[in-house]
Amino acid sequence: MTYLRKNSSVALSVLMISLSTTAVMAQDAMSEHAGHMTMTDHAPMAALGDHGVVVDFELTDRDGALVRDEDFRGRHVLLGFGFTHCEHICPLMALNMGRVVEEAGPEMTGIFVSVDTERDTAAITDDYAGHFGEAMLGLSGSIEQINAAAKNFKVSYAVTKTQDAYTVQHTANVFLIDPNGELVDVFNFSTSPENILEAVR
Repeated sequence: MTYLRKNSSVALSVLMISLSTTAVMAQDAMSEHAGHMTMTDHAPMAALGDHGVVVDFELTDRDGALVRDEDFRGRHVLLGFGFTHCEHICPLMALNMGRVVEEAGPEMTGIFVSVDTERDTAAITDDYAGHFGEAMLGLSGSIEQINAAAKNFKVSYAVTKTQDAYTVQHTANVFLIDPNGELVDVFNFSTSPENILEAVR
């Protein structure tokens, strides 16, 4: 099964972020979700050891169809967890993912998974992901589906709601999966596209 966006209106205001703005975003983001982040820049498999990550998910696309990890066999996949109302981390993560996927070509898909099941429907998540490239796919799901996927990828997240605030914290890693469905690398959200592409090649 191939997931390619036929019509994508790339958000130029996002894609044209200057280097200085990106640096500020990265600095702000590190404090925004510091409690739930793995701060290593790059964790190649030789250094991961017993990472415990299981490449297994069953989520929902914008049409309500189930999407499973095996649907992407034969392609590299970049996968990250976040939410669409995120101000700093997720835009930077999705921007980097989109640039990698664009450079890698048709043999790669980017997948952005929202952990905010209350506000982010699959359609909202897919629209958000689509701003960062035609081969960027947004997926959502039930709480049970998101929890299962997060557990498999060793991702932690917490949604806190009060009268005055709605806060989502989450692990901000990007997972590189090879065409056989095996985990290759784990990257920090701010890892440059160039560094990720080196692992793909």
